Amino acid sequence: MSIEPARALAMVWFQRHRQRTALASLDDRLLADVGLSRETARGECRKPFWHA
Repeated sequence: MSIEPARALAMVWFQRHRQRTALASLDDRLLADVGLSRETARGECRKPFWHA
């Protein structure tokens, strides 16, 4: 039995957590640069790491 699928899933979850943490730290100007509103960013950051 391989642990690779579980390891890959854990890596995806960790990446989501890091990306959402980084998104939460952006100011309104930077969010506008990437085409997101503050409300859209908040909604994304509120998702649990296991939700895409």
